[in-house]
Amino acid sequence: MVLLVLSVAVSISACSFLGSEEKNAGEPKRVSLTPQQEERGQGQEEQENKTTETEAHEQGRINVFSNMMTLKLPQGLEVQTNETADSKLVYTDSHKKVRLEIRHDPEQLVSDDEIDKVRLKMKVILENDSEGEKLEWLKNETWLVHGKHIAINEVIMPSQEGDIYRLVGWAELNGALLEIYFSAPASEKDEWQTAVQEMLESIQM
Repeated sequence: MVLLVLSVAVSISACSFLGSEEKNAGEPKRVSLTPQQEERGQGQEEQENKTTETEAHEQGRINVFSNMMTLKLPQGLEVQTNETADSKLVYTDSHKKVRLEIRHDPEQLVSDDEIDKVRLKMKVILENDSEGEKLEWLKNETWLVHGKHIAINEVIMPSQEGDIYRLVGWAELNGALLEIYFSAPASEKDEWQTAVQEMLESIQM
């Protein structure tokens, strides 16, 4: 009889112990989901922040010439041509005093290695266009931008309507010549010079 009572007591204790163990084992499972959920939430939040930062960073950046090139336009310029055009894009300010023109001519074949020679030719052309007037040269050099050479002629040109700030850029895009022309009144040079140079530095092809 005593043995029977002891057996029942041991069985009850064992059941109570197992039940407690199962309950305790179940609780950590529920608790362990919370950090995972927090991590997922934090991951989603971080991803959303990164997406927002990327969009902000890319704001003002456009794809041109059938997505063969991207660049960041200077603020204050408005498109005057169809931005999906394959050969020529034109942008101006609201007063039409400032003009940016980008051309891509598939028939003018050129290699990246030849771009520096184009710069030298353009310098002569600009000097001839000045009709004997002395030019104020600001830049006459070739940059390496994202693995591509961009030749730059930057100058103040005399004009009867007032001196003009001009920047001309040359590069190779898909085996053909890319031309960039920017002009603004010389009195507005300080307002536009940095923005235009940043545009050139943003070019990716």
